[in-house]
Amino acid sequence: MASKVLVMAALAAAAASPAAATQSVPARLAAPATVARLKPMKWVYVITLVTGEGTPQRIGFRTVSLTDTTYHGTACWLVIDARQMHTAEYAESVYVGRADLRPLYRIEHTPTGQTVSEFTADSVRTVFDDDSGRVAVATANERDALPTLYLVEGLIAASPLGANWSASAKLTAVDKHESGVVPVVLRTVGEQRLAVPDGAFDAWVVSLTLGTSEEKLWVRKSDGVVLKEQVPVAGMAGASVEMLLGLNGVQRADTARTRTVRR
Repeated sequence: MASKVLVMAALAAAAASPAAATQSVPARLAAPATVARLKPMKWVYVITLVTGEGTPQRIGFRTVSLTDTTYHGTACWLVIDARQMHTAEYAESVYVGRADLRPLYRIEHTPTGQTVSEFTADSVRTVFDDDSGRVAVATANERDALPTLYLVEGLIAASPLGANWSASAKLTAVDKHESGVVPVVLRTVGEQRLAVPDGAFDAWVVSLTLGTSEEKLWVRKSDGVVLKEQVPVAGMAGASVEMLLGLNGVQRADTARTRTVRR
């Protein structure tokens, strides 16, 4: 999925082009029928930097998972995106309501600090606490907006993909200096047989447009597993970050359990 840099760039582009918000968009990605089909998952990827000059460089690993749990007594999904990039580790955990994906709580850990977001019916309060200091930001909580882009993979797996499939979503983006909602549009743009360490599989090629940037996902036709993602690198023309499902990359997801989270 797109980096935070791309998300904030998309937010700036959306703010600069208010007319785009009035254009027609496809059906909701997080439609009730799709949300009802969500299942626990755990996928592991190898991350590679491709520049077109020389051999692609492996730069890390990524694990994305979806686990059913509870948050203060509310049935929910826990979405975790964890990355190890050389010696640095990054992790984002988000709790959303199981029935409607209503955001409840988000925490992000980076090598320099952490970011915590708490959600109410109409607002999002976020605290950035890192080497540069502590900053609190409050913004509106827009209805039906996803609190993290990392929910998209699970929703794609639960969607009825096909040659003419398309869907849209809204993404809440919060930064120290600018916050708002970014439009996300997904469309099937082709199909391809793709080789990964576990074998070769028929896949749908899906375009994910985030503001003015675009990334590609290769989604296995048989079960909706995202086999590969290709994300452009901001500021590096022709360069991309590729995430390829690793050997035994589809792992056993955590089973249902009850968990109480303390703030």
